[in-house]
Amino acid sequence: MDESSSNAVKADQLSRRRARIMPVLGVFLIIQQSAYFAHGDGSRAVDQVRLGAWALLSLVILLLLVTGGFWFRNPEVRAMVEDEGAKANRASALSVGFVCAMVTAIACYVMRGAWEFSVGEVIHLIVTAGLFSALVRFTILERRGLG
Repeated sequence: MDESSSNAVKADQLSRRRARIMPVLGVFLIIQQSAYFAHGDGSRAVDQVRLGAWALLSLVILLLLVTGGFWFRNPEVRAMVEDEGAKANRASALSVGFVCAMVTAIACYVMRGAWEFSVGEVIHLIVTAGLFSALVRFTILERRGLG
């Protein structure tokens, strides 16, 4: 097997792995979100660690959605993984994520009289809704494309 076909096999494996990992990241994001709302006001040291973990996971997910990931892979393999279909899927996912974030922000604004949200809670809701919906959309499109 020559190098180009070996790169193609590797790119296919990485595409499939990404389609499996993205929903897992979404589940972790939701679990962290539920832990945030279930535990206190964030004044304890353990709460600060949990908030930092949520922020880091959110940033990693955002970077994966924006760039496609595989930052430390062979440039040829990365180019194969990041074909036009993957780029279109990411663009669609980011679009859905943006719309869901805006709808969540509007809902928080409208519901501010009925529920008392802290600024941190609103930020968590907006970011999590946007990222989770983008992950779901990307996963659906990628799995559809992989057959």
